[in-house]
Amino acid sequence: MRREKKSSGRREHRVHEFADQKDSDPFEKPSVTVDIAVCTFFEKELRVLLVKRNQAPFKDSWAIPGGFLSIEKKESLEDAAKRKLKEETGIDNVFLEQLKTYGDPERDPRMRVITVAYYALVPHTDLNESMRFLSISDEIQWFSFDALPDVLAFDHAQILTDLLMRLRGKISYTPIAFSLIQKHFTWAQLQDVYENILGKKLLTPNFRRKLLSMYTIKELEEKKRTKGRPSSLLEFVGEREF
Repeated sequence: MRREKKSSGRREHRVHEFADQKDSDPFEKPSVTVDIAVCTFFEKELRVLLVKRNQAPFKDSWAIPGGFLSIEKKESLEDAAKRKLKEETGIDNVFLEQLKTYGDPERDPRMRVITVAYYALVPHTDLNESMRFLSISDEIQWFSFDALPDVLAFDHAQILTDLLMRLRGKISYTPIAFSLIQKHFTWAQLQDVYENILGKKLLTPNFRRKLLSMYTIKELEEKKRTKGRPSSLLEFVGEREF
């Protein structure tokens, strides 16, 4: 009996000790944010949505849209990314994927902030009409990856560099290009997406042969008017099974 009391006493002491530590808050708690790079393809260029910050730090610098994770609402990282996507573009049913976590201690001068970067791929035709302009307002614009601002807030330049590398890798073996283009498209429009992201010209016969070996692409009866002969419209059906 004495041993049980002694053991119980030790456990009680450890509980009180932990409670004291919790009350004194000895552990530094970093803030968590999500940044979401919203991308579309327009005028033969991959573009990303940037917003101009209206407060410090990095006031008047361009940045990827983002925000703090809501602890009170028990918000998951993906839910936070979807919320920001909805707030910035008005849409939510699009390709969304986590890119990388960034935790450099000096990335935010205010405090220790860890951010989880996501990216969304949106066909230009699916955007709200007000979002289709290159310059939506003085504070919100679509920037080509080839003409980004010289200075971006925080470590957002690195995030966009990493994103472009991710897209260049994935476009070779996944159908992400179809997430950037309208439902009905031409071969020329699809090739523009691949060439811009990869940063090189592709031989048309080889390009079409490779894609048809990987994906089922249906040719429609409808034609698209062009300067020359009308081009057949296509529709992505899915990946081929091997």
